[in-house]
Amino acid sequence: MICELPTEVVDDENIVRLIRTPAHIKNDKLRPGAFRSQAGSDDVSVIRQTHMGTNFCKSKAKEIMGHFYIGLAVVLAGNIRTTGSNVIDSRDEFCGHASILHGVTLPKDEPPDAALNEFITERCREIIKHTTYLPDPDIADDEWTGSEF
Repeated sequence: MICELPTEVVDDENIVRLIRTPAHIKNDKLRPGAFRSQAGSDDVSVIRQTHMGTNFCKSKAKEIMGHFYIGLAVVLAGNIRTTGSNVIDSRDEFCGHASILHGVTLPKDEPPDAALNEFITERCREIIKHTTYLPDPDIADDEWTGSEF
């Protein structure tokens, strides 16, 4: 299947992170882990909402996360870049997929270096400052019925 989206992710694109419980949220607030890459990777999966639409984001969230899905977090690509991280198209996963890259990979199956761990945590906190979390008011509905962004 050919993906007709532009490969460049421009600064004014809405980028959506699919939010699940309990890993990404605590007391209705995003945790830094919502934008943290897994050990052994420098890749945080997101969707290019500007091109794909909110209903696509919700559908993909329910497909990937099942009953753990609780909402969407939206941030502009340019705001991700102001923190020092980057966001790039990664359509090899699916059309509309993008990746946030922090520039650091924590080792897998080893204790993380304290300085690198703190660096990633602070980077994620900075991204969260620019992010709007939208809990899904009707998870069972196939379409997005929450606030628009």
